Amino acid sequence: MSSVTYLPGALEQLGDYRKVLSSLTPMWIFDRKTLQILEVNEAATEVYGYSRSEFLNMTILDIRPLEDIPKVLQSAWRARDNKPTEPVWRHQKKDGTVFPANVKSWEITFDGHQAALVLTEAVRGRSVGN
Repeated sequence: MSSVTYLPGALEQLGDYRKVLSSLTPMWIFDRKTLQILEVNEAATEVYGYSRSEFLNMTILDIRPLEDIPKVLQSAWRARDNKPTEPVWRHQKKDGTVFPANVKSWEITFDGHQAALVLTEAVRGRSVGN
């Protein structure tokens, strides 16, 4: 059974992560050190086109265009202050389609991993250029 511990003040308003992950909004949890995806919801598998098994064998870099990886690495490893972040990033589906996504993330502890819970939403009417 997975265990989640929220860092002080991070997700108190969200409650149990299983309820959060059952959302219709694409979400995943990734390890802050390795960037490995540790958990993913069904909405993410539907939007991105990867199976749950495929997602769990990926890092967050695998859903980004190659040219964005340096920027993603810089952001992912930066120290956080437990406040949700909301930048628009370019994401890439399994079929290669690149789309702008509004990203919110919160610092958590998940199964002993310092991790982040990520919520994404496609941004309509916006170009994919950063």
